[in-house]
Amino acid sequence: MIREAPDDPSITIEARRRIRVKEFTGIEGTNFFGDDQGLKSLLADLLPDNQRDDIFGSLSRFGELAGGSWNDLAAQASRPENLPRIVKYDRAGNPVERIEFGRLNLPKLISAETPFAGAQFVTERSGGSDVGAIEASASPNGDGTWSITGEKWFCSNPDEFFAVAARVNGGTGGGSSGTSGVALFFVPRVLPDGSINSLSYRRLKDKLGTQSLPTAEIDFNGSTAYPIGDPSEGFKTLMNYIINASRLHNAANACGFLRRAFIEARNYARQREAFGQAIIRYPLIQETLLSLLERLWRHRVLTFTLVAMVEKNGIAPADANTAMWQRFLTNLAKYRTASTLTASIHDAITVLGGNGIVEDFSVLPRLLRDAMIIETWEGAHNTLCLQITRDLGKSNLLERWRAEVNGVLTRWPRDVMPRTRRRFDQTFRQTLEEVTTERLADSAWPAVNARRLVDRLGDLLELSWMADFALRHTDDATSAVLTSIAGRSLLPILNVFEDGGYEYIARHGAELIAETPIETDPALL
Repeated sequence: MIREAPDDPSITIEARRRIRVKEFTGIEGTNFFGDDQGLKSLLADLLPDNQRDDIFGSLSRFGELAGGSWNDLAAQASRPENLPRIVKYDRAGNPVERIEFGRLNLPKLISAETPFAGAQFVTERSGGSDVGAIEASASPNGDGTWSITGEKWFCSNPDEFFAVAARVNGGTGGGSSGTSGVALFFVPRVLPDGSINSLSYRRLKDKLGTQSLPTAEIDFNGSTAYPIGDPSEGFKTLMNYIINASRLHNAANACGFLRRAFIEARNYARQREAFGQAIIRYPLIQETLLSLLERLWRHRVLTFTLVAMVEKNGIAPADANTAMWQRFLTNLAKYRTASTLTASIHDAITVLGGNGIVEDFSVLPRLLRDAMIIETWEGAHNTLCLQITRDLGKSNLLERWRAEVNGVLTRWPRDVMPRTRRRFDQTFRQTLEEVTTERLADSAWPAVNARRLVDRLGDLLELSWMADFALRHTDDATSAVLTSIAGRSLLPILNVFEDGGYEYIARHGAELIAETPIETDPALL
C-alpha cells in the first residue's frame, strides 16, 4: 500500500505526488483467476458438477502464470529488440524460410516442438471478409496431395503448420466461383523429407498492435498441401471449424482484455491520491470503473454461455436450428465484445492520467494497441452485423431470440429490479413492433439499419441473461446491481436525471468495485 506523505508543510503537493507514484505497487504477481469472483460465479453456474473442481484448479494455475511468469514474458516479447523477423537463409546459404521469434523462443510456443499450434491463412489483397473473392488456386497432384499457388496478405503466427484457403481449379469443384469453389488445405512449412516447402515470406507487417506476434505476407509457389475434409465442402469446413472457433476465442480474449483493464485501473485508483484522498473515492472515477465492470459482466455472460453451448452441441451442430442459433451467438459475441473494447481500454487509461500513456508504467498502452487488432480480426463489425441480418431474414432466428428474451422476462418478478424491468419490457415490446419479418425480408431496411438492429438485439439479450443470472443468485445482489447499471447504460431514457435509482446504486459503488458481496433490497433497483 502507498504510505502517507510526511506531514511537513515544506513538501509541496507535487512532491507528495512524486512520493506516491514512486511507491506505486502493480498487480503483477497476483493470481488473476483467484481474485475474479464474478468469473467464478458464472463458471460455477455453467460447469457440470463433476468437472468444476478440476477446471477451477486448472484455471487457478493458469491465473497464477498469467499474473506471473507469462506476464513477464509477454512484456519482454513486446520490446523492440525482441520483435520477430524473417530468416530466409541459414549461415551456409541454404533456404530456411522461417520466422525468428526474437530472443524469447519458447519451445512450448513453437509448433514444431509442440504440434498443437498453427495458423489459418485466408485473407488476400483481392478479398478480406469476402472469402468468395479468393484467387489462390489449388490443383491435385494425383498422389493425394495438392499444389497451392498464390499469395496470402495476412498470415499471423506463420510458424510450422498452416491452414490455407484456396480455390480449386481442377478435380472436385471444377473451378467454381464464389465460396462454392473454396477448399481448405493443410500446408506444412517443412515437408516430410526435411526440405522446405515451396513458399516464400515477402515481409512482416508493421502493425499497430500484437507486434510480438508476426503477421507475414506469403507467396505459395506450388506448395505441397493436403486437403482438410472434402474439398467440395471447403467453405463450410472453413467457417465451422476455423472462423467460428476463432471468433469464439476472439470474444474470450476481449473479455480477458476488459478484465485486465478494470483491475489495472482499480489498482491505480486505490493508491493514487489527489486533493487529500485516494481517487477511487471520487464519484466520476467510480462511475468509470463501474462502467468497465458492468460491460465485463454482460460480455462474459454472453461469451461463456455460448462456450457452454458449444461444449454441449459441438462446434458444428447437426440440428439446423441449433446450428443457426449458435452461429448467431458466435457472430454476436465476436462483434459485441470487440466493438467497445478499444474505448474501454481508453477509459481505463484515463483513470491513470498521465501515467496511463507511459509504456513501462502499465500494460494498458499495449492493450490499447492490441485491442484494435481484436476489433479487426475475424470479421469487421459491419461484416458481422450484415451477416446476422441476412441470417435473421432467412431463418427463425428472430423468433428464437424473442422466445429467449421473453422467457427471462416471464420469470422476472415485477418487484425485483422494477425500474430496470419496466424499461426493459418497454424496449423489448417496441423492438418487436419495429423489427418485423416484413422489414427483414426487404433487403434495403436491414442493410441500412444493421448496426442499430444488432446492437438492440445484443443489448436485450445480454441484459436478459444478466437478469436471469441475478435471479439465480439472490444471496448476493452484485449481479442485480450491475444489471441495473447496465440497463441505465443500454436502455433508452428521456431524462438521465429523473431516475432516482442511480443515487441508490452509487451507495454500493465501493462494494461493487471491490467485488465484495452486496446485501440490498432489489426492489429499490
